[in-house]
Amino acid sequence: MLRLVALGIILTATVMIGAAILRPPASRAQQEGYCRPPLKFAAGACVASCPAGYEDTGRTCVFRNMSR
Repeated sequence: MLRLVALGIILTATVMIGAAILRPPASRAQQEGYCRPPLKFAAGACVASCPAGYEDTGRTCVFRNMSR
């Protein structure tokens, strides 16, 4: 019984890893030409300027932890 559970976990992990490898990275697709100039990409949307807590890196806004 325990062997069947372990086999199920291994098979599920293999399928999940395979799906992740075959899917193109979303961040790369979003950053490369996702927003037309002069807009920037921040938190899944195109914005005119970076919102509070985000650092402007040119075409994208990167979230920075504000608790420091």
